[in-house]
Amino acid sequence: MGERPAANLSGKDRLIVALDVPTHEEALTLVEKLENVSFFKVGLELFLAGNLLGFINELQGRRSGEGGVFVDLKLSGDIGNTIASFIEGCTALNVRFVTLTESMPYVMTTRTIETALKTRGVAEHPKILMVPLLSSLSDDDLRSEGITGTDSAQYILERGEKLLAEGCDGLIVSGDAIGACRERFPNADIVSPGIRPAWSASDDHKRITTPADAIRMGSDYLVVGRPITKNDDPFSAAKAIIDEMDEAIDAKDSVGAAG
Repeated sequence: MGERPAANLSGKDRLIVALDVPTHEEALTLVEKLENVSFFKVGLELFLAGNLLGFINELQGRRSGEGGVFVDLKLSGDIGNTIASFIEGCTALNVRFVTLTESMPYVMTTRTIETALKTRGVAEHPKILMVPLLSSLSDDDLRSEGITGTDSAQYILERGEKLLAEGCDGLIVSGDAIGACRERFPNADIVSPGIRPAWSASDDHKRITTPADAIRMGSDYLVVGRPITKNDDPFSAAKAIIDEMDEAIDAKDSVGAAG
């Protein structure tokens, strides 16, 4: 497998802004303010607002650059026809990423990934991303579920290896696990939530990382929501994060060239 496409992208096209707002109007207002952003995430709130595919179609028409749309519904374990219809709709709209999650029994996860890949066929997108462990969970949460003898980073590595072996394209990874996953899975797409600049609050994420640190550790794309969307000046907040990402990208490129 060759170089990951994200390796040649700038911060502008690697920043994904989460449109976690309840209405299409609020989301599109944010998009208009964020002229410096080309990649947006659509999640459960906008799904509940209705006509999600219609909204994505309109969103695709308003964005620019090398970015795209990331549909983050974390579907899993549903009947095959539902998963297939979802992937068909996303393929038709050239959605870049979709998330699936694990379910019990594990055979349901396997079937979900298999159905998604079969439905996508030879199309390049959407890429199928899996979530080994939510960024709102920590080592303590694993122990509370009876999972002992491992920390969150090791747990993510073990689950990630299984999920990639099933055929998914990449993983949703946050915190210190980013570096470990990049080393173990050099060709996988790594998309990182829980990104918080030094000037913002951590909110409900437990394994947070600054934009620069996430890039240095090997993230391909960073998902940022409230530090941008709740800021009084979303454009400037996004610019500050993009600038921080670009500095880290340039520093990595310089080290690679020197090596």
